[in-house]
Amino acid sequence: MTGFGKGKAPYGGGQIRIEIKTYNHKFYELTSKLPESLQAYEERVKKMIRKSVQRGKVYLWINYENLKDSGTGMEVDRDKLRHYYGMLKEIQKEFSLSGDITLSQLLSFPDILVYKAVPRNTQKLWSATNRALNSALKSLLLMREREGKLLKRDMEARAANIARSLRKLKKLIPQEIQSFERRLRQKTAKISDKNGTRAERIQAEVAMFAKNCDVSEEIARLEAHIENFLKSLKSEKEAGKILDFIAQEIQREINTLGAKSSDFRISREVIYVKGEVEKIREQVQNIE
Repeated sequence: MTGFGKGKAPYGGGQIRIEIKTYNHKFYELTSKLPESLQAYEERVKKMIRKSVQRGKVYLWINYENLKDSGTGMEVDRDKLRHYYGMLKEIQKEFSLSGDITLSQLLSFPDILVYKAVPRNTQKLWSATNRALNSALKSLLLMREREGKLLKRDMEARAANIARSLRKLKKLIPQEIQSFERRLRQKTAKISDKNGTRAERIQAEVAMFAKNCDVSEEIARLEAHIENFLKSLKSEKEAGKILDFIAQEIQREINTLGAKSSDFRISREVIYVKGEVEKIREQVQNIE
């Protein structure tokens, strides 16, 4: 499911900003970008996100803004400075050179100015990061929840469409058998029935046809699957994989049902149900 959340928290005279984005994906996949000072808390951050998001591609950014207690400090390597100064004085003396040794000359030598990382208060840093992350997750989940409600209504409507088609199919199956019997009687009407066995043969043919196109079990299972599907949609627990499995079962049963019938009206309803199931399967890939 798609979503976006952001959070921020004050820290060290500046601000910690966190952004989380999620995109539709069948599995869970996290890509994170953490500052070096938070690398030690990477697993903790991942667990917090994993607890809130079970499915989808997740992108996490954590940035610092204007932190006064962070960054680097600059120090002068006085030992090297003395070394270079003494070396310049020896050169002046050896070659009888005049002039003063300037600061700019000394600073032109390497490693005079040393950049040193200033340690942060990691406990306070994590506390601020934790607040920002919780805020970002909260706004992310609200957006995903709104999308989930829309998806739920869409799939409820499609499940209702399938249930309506099943009711039509229950009426069409007996009509298909009656139509077959009528056509069979018309074909055999002109055949002489000297032994009086024509009626028996017609009954046997009709019985065999009815047996071959009997889909009562498939319709019963389809109705049960639709009921379970709607029940799972109302569940507060993770339901995406369960809904996907039920949709697969609905697809399998409707394929079997379609294979048993040759009636155009039944085939039309089967094709319609297949289309609705396919749309449902596309949606459930994105649901937790």
